[in-house]
Amino acid sequence: MKQLVFFLILSFLTGKSFAQGCSDAGFCSLGALKGISTHASEKRRIDIGSNTGTGEENTFTINPYLQYTQELSRHFSVSGKVTATYANGFLGNSFGIGDFYGIATYKANDDDATNNLRILAGIKIPFNSSNQKNNAGGTLPLDYQSSLGTYDAILGINYILHRHWEFNAGVQVPVIQNNKNTFFPHEYSDKRVERFAPTNFFRRKSDVLLRSGYYFNTGKGFTIKPGVLAIYHVGNDTYEDQFGKRASINGSKGLTLNGTIMASKQFKNKTSLELIAATPFIVRDVRADGLTRSFVANVQYSISLD
Repeated sequence: MKQLVFFLILSFLTGKSFAQGCSDAGFCSLGALKGISTHASEKRRIDIGSNTGTGEENTFTINPYLQYTQELSRHFSVSGKVTATYANGFLGNSFGIGDFYGIATYKANDDDATNNLRILAGIKIPFNSSNQKNNAGGTLPLDYQSSLGTYDAILGINYILHRHWEFNAGVQVPVIQNNKNTFFPHEYSDKRVERFAPTNFFRRKSDVLLRSGYYFNTGKGFTIKPGVLAIYHVGNDTYEDQFGKRASINGSKGLTLNGTIMASKQFKNKTSLELIAATPFIVRDVRADGLTRSFVANVQYSISLD
């Protein structure tokens, strides 16, 4: 079994196709919608993590985050999460604090129940308007930005059946669009820039998420969960062209379907380590939001404060 897990993770990490790169619009890596750890306590917990990927034209990104979860009662808990992004590529490098996520979760059943239902609602608040520039003063595309500059509403549901099957559904809706990015590819002489879509005053559509997975508890605090993640972008995103008119980014609407695998280990000191990797089966034609990845890997260390 250990050899199989190692092979699956290695295959995911070395895949060369373009992954969803859900890092971060960002509900696919958020709370119950990311999946429930069978080890971690929800009473008081700190999660420290980061995901890493390579995007358009080998743009390398590191996306660290810090999350705190507090149980308010047997059925209610709240979480706060802060993200950041470091990006490096041929256009330069950038670093910035990204977004704050505030999430409230209702748990319908006790932890020892055979089936368990969770419902969550939350918001995303950006720390910037997505218009960082390189050292030469040129506007960077969204692949280099730490936030999309949108204030979002998030709703989701997580259901665990017979303690093994897990099903998630969610929606993330941009409510206030404050993206002030002014990137146009024609402003650069380098032909590689043409791979990036124009995102001048970018406006983003909503996403719908569906995910399923199955938990294998292999003993000694070790759990494996393969799964499938589908994200549907409900419409074409838009930007403001050189004439001040709103133009559609054709091909940015559509489905992204990923295979995922999670491996987690519970330690005796009430901490746990989690690794998630993903690779795609279906992708959208255009990813103007800068979330395209040729691989995605996420590592998280959780500390129970109980």
